[in-house]
Amino acid sequence: MEPPAGNTVRPLVAKTGDNGAFHKSFPVEILERIAQEVLHSQSRAFSSISALSMVSHQFRHIALRVYFSRLAVHRLPKAGRINDIPNSCSWVRHLSTTMQIVEKKALPVYRMKLGSLELSCESVSTFSLSASILLVLPHLPKSLVSLKITSLPRITQLLLREIAERCMNLKELELSVVERLSTDCCWACFEELSTCVVHSPVGLDPPCDTAGNLATFYARSLRPLASLQRLSIGVFLSSPAVLEEHIDNHFMEGEHCQPTGCTFDDSFSAPHTPAIDGQVERPRVHSYGKSAGGGFAMQERSTAIGYRPYSPTKCALCWETHGHRTREDELMATMKLAQNLRSLELVRWSSWFNSPKVTLNLSPVNDRAGRNQSGGAELRGAQWATFEVQRSERRIKVRRRT
Repeated sequence: MEPPAGNTVRPLVAKTGDNGAFHKSFPVEILERIAQEVLHSQSRAFSSISALSMVSHQFRHIALRVYFSRLAVHRLPKAGRINDIPNSCSWVRHLSTTMQIVEKKALPVYRMKLGSLELSCESVSTFSLSASILLVLPHLPKSLVSLKITSLPRITQLLLREIAERCMNLKELELSVVERLSTDCCWACFEELSTCVVHSPVGLDPPCDTAGNLATFYARSLRPLASLQRLSIGVFLSSPAVLEEHIDNHFMEGEHCQPTGCTFDDSFSAPHTPAIDGQVERPRVHSYGKSAGGGFAMQERSTAIGYRPYSPTKCALCWETHGHRTREDELMATMKLAQNLRSLELVRWSSWFNSPKVTLNLSPVNDRAGRNQSGGAELRGAQWATFEVQRSERRIKVRRRT
């Protein structure tokens, strides 16, 4: 029976050696599959290929190619060590790295035949990030079908147009701002981070006065991406006032939580020196006294800057005031994107009001690991509102995925 057309796996072939013995050549595709199962199921440490490398020269070459096909480089020293391995960059198909490494050309990204690229901008300051992105984009390979850029300061029309002109084969695109927001520290730091990025662009510019107009603005810039199927935009479609009001009015009740001890908050060392908040002119002074045990006593109820904050997702008042309206705006904005980008199948927005209302946990978080897991995870991955786009008989249906 003949193999089906298009089958690339070569059959076993018997060969006669010099000593008259028979040897069988094993299909390379099967060896690659074995290497993938072994390397991808274990840790991504380079030492994981040692066992495969000792089998044979052919197996070592296959193991190296499989290992470097998915590469994660987030430190400059590791990028230098990878360049020391011959042909390593030519094997990379999926790369996860930082803007700093690409900007310093520590990895020859423009020479790689990448299918997907994940670029984190967290290590670059907000002030210089916009210029860095525009310098890096012209060097992105045109073979990209998936691009993910996170920790952006804002999503601009120039950025969208540069991506659409350079990476016209994209099928998946993710641009996100919200990673720069974090509830790991205190209310003062949370407010400061929120003012450094454009996390809620609705109403800030005349062309984007509503969520629908903002979606149309994005879609027109991305129209050259004729194959785009999955689009994730990490901004909130609610008004900027949602977070501002939440920070000003919906702080955590202090009797159930301990101070965070923020290193950037000087009110512990100098409580007599007020720092005035320019927006509402409230003094950032913490009236901590000494307790019987020598530690800090509880803070006044009128200020909660010294406590670890929580997002509007966990605020019942924010849900009652803005939840229903925001969810309707997200649905309408997705419909605008689907009408302008005809190949679109899935859309994601960052949202304060996607998941069901969460009961607020008022227990203190004292250890560093607990703070990192609680505050960081709240704004990294759990805030996506996902919508499916269905097309039939010239009609478009948008459904929120639960």
